[in-house]
Amino acid sequence: MATADLKDSRLRLEYDYGFDSEGKPIIKGKSYSNVQLNVSTDEIYASALAIASLCSKSLFKVELNEAYDLNE
Repeated sequence: MATADLKDSRLRLEYDYGFDSEGKPIIKGKSYSNVQLNVSTDEIYASALAIASLCSKSLFKVELNEAYDLNE
């Protein structure tokens, strides 16, 4: 049976920087490594909102990305 070992976790916050000259949205992001996963999703989201409140741009999206090593 295969197992999955958590290798890395990252929190990515994306911010709205308005629109370009063609009217397309400009979205820029910042990633934070080594997110502790022994906390709830609500706590991770609250942390993301706290970080985003330090930025002058509007928060567009919050992502939690996880990478696993798969083994036999």
